Amino acid sequence: MTTQPELGIKRELNLDEVILKTFELYRRDFTKYFVLFAVVGVIIGVVTTLARQALVLPTLPPNSTPQQVFDWFPRFFGVLVPLVASIFVVTVVFSPIAQGSAIRLASEQIEKGQADIGTSVRFVVSRLLSIWALSIVVGFIVFLGLIALIIPGIILAIMFSLALPVLLIEKKGVFDSMGRSRELVGHRWAKTFATFLVLAIIFIIASTIVGAISRPLGVAGPVVNGLLSAFYQPLFPILVAVYYYSNLARIAPVPAAQMPTATSTATQVGMKFCPSCGTQQASSATFCYKCGAKLN
Repeated sequence: MTTQPELGIKRELNLDEVILKTFELYRRDFTKYFVLFAVVGVIIGVVTTLARQALVLPTLPPNSTPQQVFDWFPRFFGVLVPLVASIFVVTVVFSPIAQGSAIRLASEQIEKGQADIGTSVRFVVSRLLSIWALSIVVGFIVFLGLIALIIPGIILAIMFSLALPVLLIEKKGVFDSMGRSRELVGHRWAKTFATFLVLAIIFIIASTIVGAISRPLGVAGPVVNGLLSAFYQPLFPILVAVYYYSNLARIAPVPAAQMPTATSTATQVGMKFCPSCGTQQASSATFCYKCGAKLN
């Protein structure tokens, strides 16, 4: 007997719950996520392999003379620039499709309990220009912050970490998505940093293992790397979607139907309710035992 998944995220989740919910959604529709990222990873891997075969970087002979080094530089950069450009272009085109489609898939799972990969991909492709514009603006602002004192760059990255799910789920414009992201993560800076730090650690471990497996494979390495990376890369967009809905539940007003009535409150002598998630608490409680919010 299978149970139907609970639809929606009705309260703010703590860090453990965000991670667990992310893996739950990934496990539930593993095939869709894996196929999505495997196809994109293989495409990028094939283009990378072909580019490296067609554009071979010149090497300097041992004990090179200054004249040889001088002649080598223009030839080296003449090959390096088109090599990097070709890999960059295909990555910029296909990676946002995979990331955005995974966010839409997770959103559909959370809201409706099921998701269609074709519909999600078509929607993201229709919003691709907005995704590129958002990535450029946010990337430039965060880059300037990192150059300044590093810390401002980290703060700005946290501030705009939910801009992409806002763009795709709420269908807002670039700057409205950035403003909405700032509102969603407000008063949750440390939690947001910790959430993405945990995921970053998972990514570093997984990518190190995948790199160790694919690096010795030579020409086939990039393709194998793209295929194996599809096992862990969906976790980031899924977590972003889960964290978006968690923060949305925190700032959204509690529906009137869910508010405790005077009768029910009166019958629960010595009890009070959390103003954030509405969970019933003991009168002596200082913090909500479910969401951690401070009680009045």
